[in-house]
Amino acid sequence: MKIARHSSVENDLKKLKRFAAPEKSLEAWERLFALKGLNETPAIEIYRGFGDRKIYKARVVPLQENLGKSRGYRVLFEVVNKNQIKILIFTRHGIYDSEEELIAIIRERLNN
Repeated sequence: MKIARHSSVENDLKKLKRFAAPEKSLEAWERLFALKGLNETPAIEIYRGFGDRKIYKARVVPLQENLGKSRGYRVLFEVVNKNQIKILIFTRHGIYDSEEELIAIIRERLNN
């Protein structure tokens, strides 16, 4: 499974610098996803509202923090084809003001 990151994911990581190990957490999730795939990786749900595009959100365990997945990071990604995904957003609760703002950012990144 090939995993690509949208160029703006680097900016997402900068926004998360006050938290412990965001990049390591994302890299660990990427390794798990590459090994297990879409159907076997835990905590993945379809993210509706994007028509025919297959957008998913997943919970990512925050490494070096004593928290569970529900208070951890979120990764939103698109399934490009059966062998490739593209990570669109890497975030955490409270980084964006509303769900509508997050959806607008996803739409913008899908068009770029």
